[in-house]
Amino acid sequence: MRRKPINDEMLRCERCGVSFLWTTEDQRQQTAESGGQPTHCPGCRLLLPASGRERGVVKWYNERKKYGFVTRTAGSELFAHRSNFDGTDRLHPGDLVEYAVEEGEKGPMAVAVRRLTISE
Repeated sequence: MRRKPINDEMLRCERCGVSFLWTTEDQRQQTAESGGQPTHCPGCRLLLPASGRERGVVKWYNERKKYGFVTRTAGSELFAHRSNFDGTDRLHPGDLVEYAVEEGEKGPMAVAVRRLTISE
């Protein structure tokens, strides 16, 4: 049985509506990793959080107590403790962070918190 030849395809981004080229090289890499067509253009994929994660802004952080709160784009604020930070020592009010949400003893909390920089 012969495989269907892979050709470059034009796709439309579900988020911004821009047409983008899905090259044969990208298709081979994508099918090896996850197996489906991308639904967002490269620019939107760069701006959106990874699957199962959210982005928010640090409302405040107390360095002495090692905890603070993150403002979510949708929903209530989340508690964030230093023990759940990935690769950052402390946060500052206004920092953009990416995190996963888990249910803690007192409600939802931010875990695997990672500060994002402008280059990301």
